[in-house]
Amino acid sequence: MYLNNRPLVLVIAGLDSGGGAGITADMLTIHDCGAWGLPCVSAITAQSLKNVTRIEESSIEQFRETLRLDREDWEHISAAKIGLITHKDILEATLNFFENTSHKIPLVWDPVLTATAGRLESADLKSTLNRILKVSTIFTPNLPEALELAGWTPEDLEKYGTQKLGEYFIDNGAENVIIKGGHKTGTDTAIDTFVSKELSFTMSNPKVEGDGAHGGGCAFSSALAALIADGYAAHDAAVIAKAYVYSGILNPALPYNKERPPVGHNGVPDNISLFPFIQENEFPNQTNSFTNCKKLGLYPVVDSYEWVERVLKAGVKTLQLRIKAKSSPDLFDQIDKSVKLAKQYDAELFIDDHYELAIKAGAYGVHLGMEDLKKADLQKISRAGLRLGISTHGPYEMLKAYQLKPSYIALGHIFPTNTKIMNSKPQGIEKLKYQNQLLAHENICTVAIGGIKLHNAKDVLKTGVRSIALISGITKADDPEKTILEWQKLFESQQE
Repeated sequence: MYLNNRPLVLVIAGLDSGGGAGITADMLTIHDCGAWGLPCVSAITAQSLKNVTRIEESSIEQFRETLRLDREDWEHISAAKIGLITHKDILEATLNFFENTSHKIPLVWDPVLTATAGRLESADLKSTLNRILKVSTIFTPNLPEALELAGWTPEDLEKYGTQKLGEYFIDNGAENVIIKGGHKTGTDTAIDTFVSKELSFTMSNPKVEGDGAHGGGCAFSSALAALIADGYAAHDAAVIAKAYVYSGILNPALPYNKERPPVGHNGVPDNISLFPFIQENEFPNQTNSFTNCKKLGLYPVVDSYEWVERVLKAGVKTLQLRIKAKSSPDLFDQIDKSVKLAKQYDAELFIDDHYELAIKAGAYGVHLGMEDLKKADLQKISRAGLRLGISTHGPYEMLKAYQLKPSYIALGHIFPTNTKIMNSKPQGIEKLKYQNQLLAHENICTVAIGGIKLHNAKDVLKTGVRSIALISGITKADDPEKTILEWQKLFESQQE
C-alpha cells in the first residue's frame, strides 16, 4: 500500500486549530493511504474537540493562486477531496477549477453543512448542487446533510429509505454517493449506504462506546480520495475507507480524552475484522460451513473432458472444468466423466457454475462468480460436502466472498487479459498482496488469476499467494505438457 511514487491528491478544506479534523486530518489520512496531499486552505477555524468559535475564509486571491500553482506546477493530480467551504466566491472558484480541467480529476466532495463540533454554514451549496454533483466522483454527505440538501423530511426517509435518498443525488448528476449514517440514533451500528447507477449496498460496523471521534468524516472522504488516486474503484475504496475510520475510532489519536478524541491515523487496515459487514440486495448473507482448502498450487481452468484428461495425465492435481454452454446435450456426461477421472488420479476437480450437476456427480468442489452466487443454493452445496471457490475482482467483492466463508477466494484479474472482457481494472501486484494479507490472517486459501505468465509468476508468488489459476496459459500453449512441467518446477522452487 505504500508507494515510492505516491499519487497526488488535491485537498480543499478548512484548517482545524485543534488538529483533529480538516486539512490536518486529511493530510495524515492521505499519507497513511499511500498518496501525497496538496493542501489548499479554504478557511481557518478556531475550534476545539467540542466547539467551533470562529471561522475566517481565505482570501479569494490567495485561494485562486494556490489552485493555479497546483494546476501548473504539478504534472498530474490523481484525485481531489473537498471539505469545508464557507464563502460563495471560494465555492465558485472551486467549481470553475474542476469544470475546466484538461482531464477530469476524480473528486470526493464532502459537503460540510453541519459538523458534529458545531454549526458550519456552507454558502450556496444547495443552489449549486447540480454543478457540485456533476463534478463529483463520490459525494459523501452524512445523513442530516443528505436530508437537508435533498429537501427531505424524516418522514420521507422513513417512507422511502436511505437508498432512495442516495438515488436522488445520482439522478441529479453524481457518479457515486455514500450517505454516512453514524449520526443516526437508536441503533448500535454505524451504517453507511453506497449508491451508484450499477450498485447499491450498505456497510456497517459496531458503534463504539462514547461520542465518537473528531474528524471521522474528514478521514473517510480523504481516504476515499487517496485510494481512488491509487487506482481503486469507488466501491473498493469505500470498504477500505470505512475500515480505516473504524480503526481510527477504536484507536484514537489521543486516547486520554474520553469524550471525542481525534480520530486515529493507524495506517491502511491490515486486519479484515476492521472491515464493515456488507449487505447487497439479492446477494446471500448466510454463513455456511465449507471445508477450507490448503494451497492449491497450479490450477488450470479447462473447458472439456478431453482437456481434463490431458492435464491430469500431465500431473496436475487441482483443476477446474468450466463449460459455459448450459444447453450442451452432453453437459452432465462431461462433468460426470471428469469427476470420475479426477478421483482416479486423486486430483481435486472444481466444476464452474453448474453446482446441481456437480453435486449429482459427486465433485470435489464448485466455483462460482458473483452473479452465480445470487442464484445458487449455498446451503445445498454445503450439505453435499462440496468445497466452494469464489471469483472476486477487488476488495469489495473479496469482502462479500469472505463473509460466506468459502473454501478459497480467487483474486483477480491481476494483469491485463484477453480471455474475456473485464469490467474491472487489473489489480496488480500491490493490491493482490494487500488482499492476500487480509485473508491470510483468517487462514482463507487464495488463488491469483488473470494474465499471469511464467515471466511474472514469481512476483505473484512473492505476495504470499500459493495458488495460480491459468485459463489460456495451458490450453493455448504450444506444448501444454511442457508448460505444465515448467509451472510445476516453479511451484516446487518456491517451496524450497
